[in-house]
Amino acid sequence: MKNLKLIFVLLTVSFCTYGQNKYDKVSSYGQYQEKWALVEIGGLLGFIDREGNEIIKPQYEKILAFGQYQEKWALVEIGGLLGFIDREGKEIIKPRYEKILAFGQYQKKWALIEIGGLLGFIDREGKEIIKPRYEKILAFGQYQEKWALVEIGGLLGFIDREGKEIIKPQYEKIIKDKGLVGVLKGNRESIKN
Repeated sequence: MKNLKLIFVLLTVSFCTYGQNKYDKVSSYGQYQEKWALVEIGGLLGFIDREGNEIIKPQYEKILAFGQYQEKWALVEIGGLLGFIDREGKEIIKPRYEKILAFGQYQKKWALIEIGGLLGFIDREGKEIIKPRYEKILAFGQYQEKWALVEIGGLLGFIDREGKEIIKPQYEKIIKDKGLVGVLKGNRESIKN
């Protein structure tokens, strides 16, 4: 029986070693995921399990640690574009964004995204709440507690915390002073509270 166990262990070790020889680098297990090791081949990263099976084929140029943006996700990069994978190895958000900021910087459950210089938001499920279309988005609450100032083509407006456009971008200037908001459209100026 001891010989049978020894043979099994040797076969397992040789299988894992054989499976890992095709990689340029194999990290320690548990650095990203308890039963996964980061592998690299030709500068591309992926993951294998303890048996040497590829969980994620080496395809990413960068993989950040799980939990840096979202507890169960890791940020990945291909060709300068960012996305997310989950702890099962599934691509939650295909790499397509040039920038992704941390969740909660603007809205508790949202992350700011950028494509081609245009900004929008995704939620914690990976759904685009606001498609990238704004050139600027300021923090919520700077003008009105539940609104964020947005800009398209030099025109300003507001979105709410649900992602709805409350005031379509149409004003050239919006100023807040003593609880009042002043807007400028063309040569006309008006004050609102």
